[in-house]
Amino acid sequence: MKVRFKIISAFMLVTLVVLAAVCIFIYYFTASQQKTDFTKRLYNRALTVASLIFKLPPDDYDLLSKLDSSTTSLRVAETINIYNNRNSRIYRFAKNYQDTVAIGTELLNKVRSQNFISTTLDNKQLVAIYYMEGPFPIVVVISAIDENGHDNLAELQKSLLLAFLAGSVLSFLTGWLFSRRLLKPIENIAQAVNNISATNIQNRLPESGVKDEWNLLAVTFNNLLERLQESFEIQGRFISNASHELSTPLTSVINQIDVTLRKERSNEEYLAVLESVQADTRHMSSLTQQLLNIARTARGGAIQTESVRIDEIIMELPFLMKKISPEYQVQTYFDELPEDENFCTVNGNYDLLLSAFRNLSENGCKYASNHLIKISLSFIGKNIVVLFSNTYAAFDPAELESIFQPFQRGSNASNEKGYGLGLSLTRRILLLHKGEIKAEIAEPGNILITVILPSAG
Repeated sequence: MKVRFKIISAFMLVTLVVLAAVCIFIYYFTASQQKTDFTKRLYNRALTVASLIFKLPPDDYDLLSKLDSSTTSLRVAETINIYNNRNSRIYRFAKNYQDTVAIGTELLNKVRSQNFISTTLDNKQLVAIYYMEGPFPIVVVISAIDENGHDNLAELQKSLLLAFLAGSVLSFLTGWLFSRRLLKPIENIAQAVNNISATNIQNRLPESGVKDEWNLLAVTFNNLLERLQESFEIQGRFISNASHELSTPLTSVINQIDVTLRKERSNEEYLAVLESVQADTRHMSSLTQQLLNIARTARGGAIQTESVRIDEIIMELPFLMKKISPEYQVQTYFDELPEDENFCTVNGNYDLLLSAFRNLSENGCKYASNHLIKISLSFIGKNIVVLFSNTYAAFDPAELESIFQPFQRGSNASNEKGYGLGLSLTRRILLLHKGEIKAEIAEPGNILITVILPSAG
């Protein structure tokens, strides 16, 4: 079932239930009020007859009968019966002689005990009162049919039924218009999405500017398209750059082998060619390993984690940098360590985190004018903050936004070996550990890289 029909059905169901409840309430409230009014009229009639009967000579009630017959407000099938304490009927009147009401001793005794009774008997409304203000107590029983009330209720029932049917049709039309208006933005979004593909992913959904759920959906989808477009562009650049980086040494190897096989060479020449081919293949092997590392970190969740102390990783960096180059220097600064050493740990992979920190330290030492990098460790809330600071000589600050992209190398790296994958791999490792990394120019001539990792404490 389409959503539109579900909305219409739900709207009609709610509307019809409410409408039916209102109609039922109106009908039964009117019927109850009408019954109360008719009972009150019969009661007043009974009091009038009871007061008149004692003003007439005993056993001479012809005058009362004539008065009752001449009453213009007689009800349909109205009957009047008066009984003394011996349950003997002392007066009877019927608008139509054949109209009778079966009144038993039980009913009369009940009236005497309760003084007043209102009930339905033989499809007639009956009112009985125990009148004790005369020379002797009597029971006056009046019954009649409220024909006008029944007719009015029948008319009301027809009116309510017509109103219910009209309300049903109106609720359907209203639900249809409401669902159409409600789902129109969804149809527009679906139509716009159908027109978006990999070739025109730069297209975006229209945003209304109104702060409602439909605009939020459009904004959310546009943000998703932004991320997808960025991923496609990064993937395209990555494939292009990786192909270029791999094809260059491969072409060099093939050319060297082709040239060498054209004629006989001396052992020294063969040895030189093999050494050159070895250098190119090592270059390809190192690049391939870097690409595999990036692919490994991109899988997410495919690594084994343990409790890793960040301060221990930082203390290894000076030794590792000295192994790379005796000129490289690392200065470490530690805030006061927390009493709970769990605050110094993160849930992660030791080798990957060591690789990320080593890449940042090596880059800092390699491109710093004095080959010095300063590393500080601090704790803010439930986060571990590590700052990497180094000077630079010929770095363009405009390149900061792209240094974490694959194969992106700064203008100051033209004379240094590398592939432009180290910082990209570092960023992926930190994201895999639910961390953050950002680079900024702290002051002229100084680059500051901030790493934030969630503490396991």
